[in-house]
Amino acid sequence: MKGLFSVLRLNFKQAIRDKIFSGITFFFFLYLAFCALLNELSPGESEKVLRSAGLAGIELTAISLIIFSFTFSFYRERDSRILEVYLSNFSRRAYLAGKLGGYLLITLCYLVFSGILYGLLLYFYNAFDFRALAALYPIFLKISIMIGFTSIFSCLFSSPLACILSSFFVYLAGESILPALKIVSASGNAAQKTILQLGYTFLPNMDKLDIKGLAAHAELPRLNFFLAITGYAIVYCLALWIINLFIFRQREY
Repeated sequence: MKGLFSVLRLNFKQAIRDKIFSGITFFFFLYLAFCALLNELSPGESEKVLRSAGLAGIELTAISLIIFSFTFSFYRERDSRILEVYLSNFSRRAYLAGKLGGYLLITLCYLVFSGILYGLLLYFYNAFDFRALAALYPIFLKISIMIGFTSIFSCLFSSPLACILSSFFVYLAGESILPALKIVSASGNAAQKTILQLGYTFLPNMDKLDIKGLAAHAELPRLNFFLAITGYAIVYCLALWIINLFIFRQREY
């Protein structure tokens, strides 16, 4: 347990000090300015536009932060032999759990930080509603799943570019596979429908974790929805953890 928290603390400090974190944060400030411009260009719908655009920006910047930061951190540790030092002092399970835990904590900190800025923007333009901030929780669950995938790809590939592209592909596929399945189902192509159904079964169903549309209209689903998506994310993350640990133990570092 001591090793786990040591790795977690070191990864958290490293990621916070990294230029990727400061770069993404600066970009988010610019994005908020863009949201303010959208507010001026959409009279009558400004509240919905601000809520929707702000939540979309938080999700995209958080996903980008985690994928880039985790990938470059892992490959930097591997190439500089720091990973060997970690594994000589801590078990592989403790190292992997610490690294994943560190990035979960980074995700939480970033969402809190960006959520405060987002809430202030909404308040300034008289569009604030607590239900918009509640939409940050499903975003946290999405990113938790993507941390698992990014870690798996980091262990599998020798190139950070391959890891980054694969991680973004999984995220985009998870976001778009349900609309694609609906389109193919309407067209009646049985083969494509079967392939997409298999993909929908195994890929993360991001549609189940998305309430940005409801939050933009100041609406929220019932409590059982949040319990259901929490259970789904926990089960999915546990499955990714088992796969990740198995792959990491087979690699030679």
